[in-house]
This record gives sequence, C-alpha cells and structure tokens, in this order.
Amino acid sequence: MKLLKNRKIAILIAVIVMIFTMLFGVHRSLSRLAKDVEDMFYDGVPIEGTNETWPSINQHLGNLTQSILDTSSMFANHEELSGEAEAMTIARRSFMDADSITDKYSAYQDIQKTSIVFIEKAETFMLYERELITLLDFQTVFRGATRAIQNSEYNERARGFMDEASFIAVLLKPLVFVTSPQVFDT
Repeated sequence: MKLLKNRKIAILIAVIVMIFTMLFGVHRSLSRLAKDVEDMFYDGVPIEGTNETWPSINQHLGNLTQSILDTSSMFANHEELSGEAEAMTIARRSFMDADSITDKYSAYQDIQKTSIVFIEKAETFMLYERELITLLDFQTVFRGATRAIQNSEYNERARGFMDEASFIAVLLKPLVFVTSPQVFDT
C-alpha cells in the first residue's frame, strides 16, 4: 500500500491503465468494424442514401450453386457432357464445404473453370429443347452472378475498412492485433 501512496507510482499505474484501456477499446472497435464489413459478404452492401442493400456475393453464389445443381442433374446422363457435369458437381460440393470467405473464393475459382469448360463444350452439341433451355438458363445465371460478383463493392469495403477508423485507431492497429476482413479475390 505504501507504493500506491507514492505519487509517481500512482501516476505510472494510472497511465498504464489508460493505455491498456485505450488499446482494448481500439481493438474492440476495429474488430467490430471488420466484422461489420465481413457481414456485407453475407448480407449485402448498403446502398448509400437508402435503407436497402445490394444482393450479397453469398446470395449470388447461392443462385449459382443451385443452378449448377439443376444443370448437372440434367446433363448427368448425357453421353458427351456427363464428365463436365460431374466436374461442376464436385466444384459445387467443394464450395458448399468451404467455411471462410477465402476458401469460398478458392472454390468459386473451380466453379468458374468447370462451368466455362461445360458451357463451351455444351455449345458444340445439338441438344434437345429441354437441355438447350437448361443450358441457356445456366449461362444466364452464370454470367449474371459472375458480373454481379465482379461489380460488388464488398472487396473495396474489405480492403478499405480502415478508411472509416479514426486517426488514433489507424496508428494503434499494429499494436491491437485486429484481423482485417477477408476479401473475395486473390
């Protein structure tokens, strides 16, 4: 107790407590900010000036994976396209097993590759009307989802999540061990 009566030690303890409190507060604020940005991957990016959001990347991926399921089911028994349909199914399964945004992006790359191979090969065959409609529907969903994902502001927000942080938070970020939001690209 004698130590606490010493003014210098009391000031030192107060400074240490204030620094710890400030670091804890910055960590908490930046972690919340990073989580809010990552939530945009699943919930959509807000449209400025409204209470609405753009459809999320996750929603576009859900539409794409459902379309892959429908398309690969249609072409599973097609003699010339069954291998490509199976490759899309495997890529879809890999995507469905992905937990993180980074893992989802890696699986999405496989979906892109297998889908392009499937589409290019399917366009070279004479298809029955039902198969042709399924192929055209898949192409529409594939191109629409790809375009929407490429145009999403999510990656900009994830990379620039510190743009909304205070000057002090930017300075202290290296000291508070905050994980930046995951981006959905390389």
